[in-house]
Amino acid sequence: MKYLSNKNSCCFSLRLIILSFFYINISIAQDINMEWRFHVHMNKSLCQMAIWIADEQGRYVDTVYVTRKVAIKGLGNKGGGIDARSDGSRLSALPVWAHHRGEDYGGGNYYPPKGQPLIDAITSATPWAGEFVWIWKPTSRLKSGRYFYFIEVNKSYDSNEYHDYSWYRGQPSVVWKGEIVVGDDEYTSSAKIIGHGEVAGEDGSINPDVSTLTSALKLIDRARVVYRP
Repeated sequence: MKYLSNKNSCCFSLRLIILSFFYINISIAQDINMEWRFHVHMNKSLCQMAIWIADEQGRYVDTVYVTRKVAIKGLGNKGGGIDARSDGSRLSALPVWAHHRGEDYGGGNYYPPKGQPLIDAITSATPWAGEFVWIWKPTSRLKSGRYFYFIEVNKSYDSNEYHDYSWYRGQPSVVWKGEIVVGDDEYTSSAKIIGHGEVAGEDGSINPDVSTLTSALKLIDRARVVYRP
């Protein structure tokens, strides 16, 4: 009987360990396997675009999406000057995202070079005009609370009377911003334009004055995010 009692006790303890492990993993999964569905209506095709998340204090958290030319093909980090034709580094493409991400690849260039691409999971070809939908599931745990999402968009050759700097570099990138509350409930929000990036991509500042922008303000017609826990 003593042997049976010990055996039963061991089995009971093992069941508790298994149940505890299962409960812990379910709890973590509920935090990790949340879904963010980004709906971005593009008015123009072949724009460069980045989407990223920041916490309530505005600190960078993670990149959600970057167009393939920037993420994999090294558009922003080719080794040459910003306006060079053959090997020019297009520093003005998505400077707010690049600097907020904060990884210096050398010489103050914050764009990934072709030899150090970003992961495939956060990139795709440049979107065509129409509804672009991107589903993001964080791979690391996000705490409950308020987050901000940013969408930066830019198009080469999009010059106007105020912004015409080189053979391809016209109006600067435009930055949209919205917020999401991460918790137990579904949450939907729409983004709004909050400013533009630095015209030469020298830093990650956002200039709220968009009075000199014209067609750049219409690259994206609307953007919203649906969060599902």
